[in-house]
Order: sequence, then structure tokens, then C-alpha cells
Amino acid sequence: MMNKIQGYDEAQSYTGESRTLPAGKYICEIKGAKEVATKTGKKQLVLQLDIAEGEYKDHYSNLYAANAERNGTNAKWNNGGLFRQGYEGKQLPFFKGMITCIEESNEGYEWNWDEKTLKGKKIGVLFGREQYLMNGQKKWATKARAVRSIKGLEMSEIPQDKLLDGSTSGFDTSGFDDEDESEEDLPF
Repeated sequence: MMNKIQGYDEAQSYTGESRTLPAGKYICEIKGAKEVATKTGKKQLVLQLDIAEGEYKDHYSNLYAANAERNGTNAKWNNGGLFRQGYEGKQLPFFKGMITCIEESNEGYEWNWDEKTLKGKKIGVLFGREQYLMNGQKKWATKARAVRSIKGLEMSEIPQDKLLDGSTSGFDTSGFDDEDESEEDLPF
């Protein structure tokens, strides 16, 4: 017979159960925005997103709340709900496109170069699945891959799976900054 483990009654239970967000077109709310620099010094704007309506409403907020229960102040916003857009050089037209999508999706809103004003705004987001390795096993993550105006979502195609071997299933992400950012620098 096992001896009762000290702290068992007080410990949070982690079952690993959570709903996976399917690839798709979603209307999202911007929960936060921050200008950051990548490890190579390139500047980008990071949007903290959550699903604003439908079956998966508050998906990322719920994941964060569960993470906060387990990890307290060390909890981070799920990487899948972050959209990073660079704005230097060839990325500038894509940055302007992102801002235009936000303006078109929020009647009366006009970008004023204060990223804090993006909080609470709506935007259309295309989420796609990306394959990754964990402990030698292939797994899938659903991530924000592109933004659109809410109206523009209707005409958009759901991104095809991005495979681990570097091949893609045909969705063009050129111009978008896939460079990973240190999560330590993000306020979410």
C-alpha cells in the first residue's frame, strides 16, 4: 500500500484534457498588443487574440485560466493565440494590411500608432495546423496564421496543414514573420 503523498490534497489536478481548436476562420477579439524585437533584432507587433464568438468563444482565455491555476504568475498566453507581424522592409505592406483589416472590422476606429488602442478590437483570423515534434512524437498545434477583415473571412480559404518536413499544403504565408519570439518578453 502506498503512503499518502504530502501535499496531495492541496495539489491542483492536471488531467491533460482540453479542447483543440480546429483549423478554420474565426472572428477574434484582440486582448492585448505589444511591440517587441525578435532574437535577431527585427521589430514586430504581437497581437494577443481570443475567439470572440461561436462554439470556441474564449478558447484562449480558458486555456490561460487553466494554465494560471497550475503555474500562477508564470502562466503564459497560448502561443497559438498570438499573431506576430513584422513591419520592417518587405513586411511593411503586410503590417499595413493587418492594420487595414482592423480598421475595416471596427467601424469608426482609426489607427493612431498606439498599440494599446487595439485592445477590444475585432479582426478576422485564419487558424491553421502546424506539425511539431515533442519527445520524438509528431503532434499538431493550431496557430493564428493570417489576418483578414471580418468581411474578408468569407472569401478566405482555411490554411492547409503545415508539415514538419518543411513542406506546406499550399497556403501562401510569404510576407508573414514566422520567426519565433521569446515568450519571456510578452506581457501575456
